[in-house]
Amino acid sequence: MSHLLYLLRHAKSDWKKEATSDFERPLSKRGLASAPKMATWLAKQANKPETIISSPALRTYQTALIFSHALDIPAKDIRFDNRMYEADLNTLLEIIKTLPEQEKSVLLIGHNPGLDFLLQVLCKQAKPSSNGKLMTTCAIAKISVESRWQDTSEKHCMLYSLSRPKEVLK
Repeated sequence: MSHLLYLLRHAKSDWKKEATSDFERPLSKRGLASAPKMATWLAKQANKPETIISSPALRTYQTALIFSHALDIPAKDIRFDNRMYEADLNTLLEIIKTLPEQEKSVLLIGHNPGLDFLLQVLCKQAKPSSNGKLMTTCAIAKISVESRWQDTSEKHCMLYSLSRPKEVLK
């Protein structure tokens, strides 16, 4: 049983906007520019995601809409999961391990530090960027999961690629 798991950290957010909370922080101009380019790049890859599960925070919501459009996934089919916001490693693993087996290629859109921790645990061979982070904003990790979703662990995962905007959008 083989699955593909894509991890996507939301695009660059705007710390200068007057958001009433962290949850309501929007994408920045840079995020709004890079997300469509990364989404188009992902849509051109083999075995693109068929399902999107996202944090409902504004910046991940905006990122999910951009990616769903490029991937031809109707916006109404995006699953916004409250657990994805501020999710720790165990929460992210729980979300993955409860995915339906018929979903073969899933894109999780979330936040750091949770996504960094998840990638470190599942794929120890992942190399951080120059700023020390694995999942920079709008970075996409493509992971092969050679097991049932419920058995997802380091021994069943292999990192195919870790693509960051600064590398992909040169």
